[in-house]
Amino acid sequence: MVSWTAFLVALVLVLGGLFAVLVLFGLSRSASGGDLDWQIARLERKVDLILTNMGIGHDDHVPEKVTRLASNGQVEEAVEEYVRLTGSRKSVARREVQYLREKLRASKGGPDPEP
Repeated sequence: MVSWTAFLVALVLVLGGLFAVLVLFGLSRSASGGDLDWQIARLERKVDLILTNMGIGHDDHVPEKVTRLASNGQVEEAVEEYVRLTGSRKSVARREVQYLREKLRASKGGPDPEP
């Protein structure tokens, strides 16, 4: 009984120490780099892209070139560019470009021109 207790206490201490070292290393790295905001924004973009690919959410970080093509009515070119830049499937890219066109139409307050 005592040996299991000692083993569990030692395991907790080792894991706690490892966690503390990792936290300190992470804090010192981000503090010295000064790019914590950039890292958070990068992680947000990655999570958004994962959610988009799973069909759960829409991409709020659409590349500027895709936005420009979609606003000019060049839907197929926008879809191809989205696939090329993000690595998404074509069906996901088509859904995102359509969502982008609807968002652009709503912001302009006018009808969506047909491609």
